[in-house]
Amino acid sequence: MKVAFAVFLFIHAMAHGVGFLTVSGLVKDPDQPSEPTFLLTGFESGHWVFKVMSVLWLIALAGFVIAGIGVINETDWALTVLVATTILSTTLSLIWVKAAPFGLVANLVIIAVMIVPWAADRMIPPIEA
Repeated sequence: MKVAFAVFLFIHAMAHGVGFLTVSGLVKDPDQPSEPTFLLTGFESGHWVFKVMSVLWLIALAGFVIAGIGVINETDWALTVLVATTILSTTLSLIWVKAAPFGLVANLVIIAVMIVPWAADRMIPPIEA
């Protein structure tokens, strides 16, 4: 299961690569506008804010790759990286919800995978494996 989850994280990372390419303006698809929600409507596409946001898409890409590697290797820090990256990813997906609605779904899957074992460990009485 951990390999399947890691592969899911790697695929989600690739989606953040697409987000980087479209937000940075390196790739333009007239059929898929990458307009943000009302939070960034006052800025034109070449504004420095979009360059910063494109770097955030790259950070999320790297975070999901690193988290996936951590999941496979069962490291202690994988959960921390995954939580931080999922928060960043959810924020970016909300800002670009028109172009990235499935990013929210993917983040909900990640949150569920993180919460279910955590909640099961804290059940009274605990759930036996």
